[in-house]
Amino acid sequence: MSNPWKKAASVADLGNLMADWLEGRLGGWTPNYLDDRPDEETNHLIPVLATLCRAGFVTTCSQPGHPPVRGYDGRMWQQRAAVEGWISDARLLDRIRTGAKREGLTVVAHRPGVQWHDGIPVTEADREPYTWFARTEGHRYMIACEWNGVGGRAVRELRKSTYLTLIDPVWGRDDRLWRALANAIR
Repeated sequence: MSNPWKKAASVADLGNLMADWLEGRLGGWTPNYLDDRPDEETNHLIPVLATLCRAGFVTTCSQPGHPPVRGYDGRMWQQRAAVEGWISDARLLDRIRTGAKREGLTVVAHRPGVQWHDGIPVTEADREPYTWFARTEGHRYMIACEWNGVGGRAVRELRKSTYLTLIDPVWGRDDRLWRALANAIR
């Protein structure tokens, strides 16, 4: 079986493949993911994530917001809704940024040449940061880590793309981010 990721010639191709993976139509190896399927907590987000990917915002990581809940380890866990990924379409980027800012969301856009950002905590365990989004060591490094094994033409387009992160600043809220994104791609 051939690797469809290796044949990708653009960010749009990567978006279509990622949408197919999210929806369960594409199995096997997937860039940037350790599992064959998205985490169960993401299931209700798959329709908007797949639509985003097909529209040109290739999501590579996302999580729903959830209020404090006692976790498997006895600690209290909470999350902010967040998503990040790659986008090469400047008009789509502007629509997403405008809609996100209108909703009061945090927007971090890493354009080519940005070397480092410490990130923003999006998951806490007992009020201690556990997971960060918007953390980057620069485009080339991230592309080499996340997209190893995809087509060379798609990689060249990624190098010119924006790495976009959107975060709902309110812990536990899980509707505003996804609504803003759905409205931006209508």
